[in-house]
Amino acid sequence: MKQRRRVIEVKTFYNKSLEILPDFGEERTRNFTTVILTLIALSVFGLFAINPTLSTIAKLEKEIVDSEVIKQRLDDKIQALASLQEAYNRLEGDIPLIFEAVPNSPAVTLLTGQIQAVARDSNIRIIQSRSLETDLFKEDAMSQKYYSYNFHITAEGTYEDILRFTENIINIQRVLSINTTHISEKVGEPGVLEFTLEGIAYYKK
Repeated sequence: MKQRRRVIEVKTFYNKSLEILPDFGEERTRNFTTVILTLIALSVFGLFAINPTLSTIAKLEKEIVDSEVIKQRLDDKIQALASLQEAYNRLEGDIPLIFEAVPNSPAVTLLTGQIQAVARDSNIRIIQSRSLETDLFKEDAMSQKYYSYNFHITAEGTYEDILRFTENIINIQRVLSINTTHISEKVGEPGVLEFTLEGIAYYKK
């Protein structure tokens, strides 16, 4: 509405200007003056016409810049997600092993089987194997309770076989800690040693 009023004012100014022009004797002079006034009017009209266009262009440029910023942020997030997916794919095969290392139950039978397998591969004969569940071992901030139980092994074999058994049992998938070991000669069997091993196995509930 305001712009329309300005256009009317310019037209009125243009018409009055023509009215107050002196009565030039020469038609050429009148035409020249008319051209000048027409150019002035066109300049004013052009300014009114260009102003909204310039505002529109500035607005579009700002929207383009904002869109580019948003696109860059999305690209960064997509790249970060791709990196996480790649890392997950590399670790996916190890996830079951991680859960086996600290199972959700004591899994005493499974641990006993693993120890027997290690003893068989190490040429060790197990004489006795027992376990005893203990009190609460640890509780973290998320209230996930971690427990442990002791296990005791009595076995026999050569010194080299005992060393190999000890190394192999530490390297099984289950998280264990060895507390004490004791080695002594077996009476009546030269070269054969008897040993005991006490350790702790961990699990969570």
